[in-house]
Amino acid sequence: MHITLRQLQIFAAIAQSGSTTAAGTQIALSQSAVSASIAELERVLSVLLFDRIGKRLILNDHGRAMLPQALSQLKSAADLEQSYLSDSPSLLVIGASLTIGNYLLPRLLADYWRSQGIVVGDTNPPLQVVIDNTVEIAAKVANLEVDIGLVEGPCHRSDIAITPWLKDELLLVASPDHPIIREYNGGLVPFSRMAKANWLLREQGSGTREALENVLLPHLPQLKSHLEFNDNEAIKQSAVRGLGVACLSELIVSDMIEAGRLVEIKTDFVRIPRRFSLLIHHQKKITKGMQRFIDFATMPQS
Repeated sequence: MHITLRQLQIFAAIAQSGSTTAAGTQIALSQSAVSASIAELERVLSVLLFDRIGKRLILNDHGRAMLPQALSQLKSAADLEQSYLSDSPSLLVIGASLTIGNYLLPRLLADYWRSQGIVVGDTNPPLQVVIDNTVEIAAKVANLEVDIGLVEGPCHRSDIAITPWLKDELLLVASPDHPIIREYNGGLVPFSRMAKANWLLREQGSGTREALENVLLPHLPQLKSHLEFNDNEAIKQSAVRGLGVACLSELIVSDMIEAGRLVEIKTDFVRIPRRFSLLIHHQKKITKGMQRFIDFATMPQS
């Protein structure tokens, strides 16, 4: 594009004042600079915009057609500048691991947008969401593909700033018809029995998988599994149908426990605590838009 906003500003000033001298005074440029600029604009457009009558410049038909468009462009540029001088707009890209993205983020975003005065359901909110497992979200933060990462598993990258966020608990659950539930009838299940069970596991790279292995592998030689999933809902539904033992966030299974379709398995460690984390690249400049979202997300929950 060869037309500049400065040229449009000079064109509008001449149109409104009637001469290059008056226009130069209006926008603090020399008369020669104004003349050179309007001559270059006419050269780029391959048309004359003014009739020259003595020292006066009067809009011709081309100039009259162009003036409203020029004023519109100048107004848009002024509005854009003003928006950044006051409350800077932003289009955030948020990355979330699966448990957070599927079960926590929708509520968080709805509350956040309402707090920003956005009419939920009618407006395109200024935010994009990427959902993947913890390892992939951390990689996207490191590559600056997302502005903020919200993950459920530990992050081991040195190029990312990690802020502890929300507390969560992982529960061991199974169908009421699962042999373990029938055998122990709500009692404490020993590790030796858990080692015989078929486990419904998340894929490698999942924060849930890593948290489970960190707690169980010191006590069990291995987690016997013939079924691995990259989706929490698939694990939950498989557990409901008695296909194995699952370890999932309380956020995910609370509805099925309440409905009696899953039962919590009691063991020596009972529940597995963990903490969600907020990730930002060490060298990323935190904008006002990012800070607003971070402040809201980290507010104490009522």
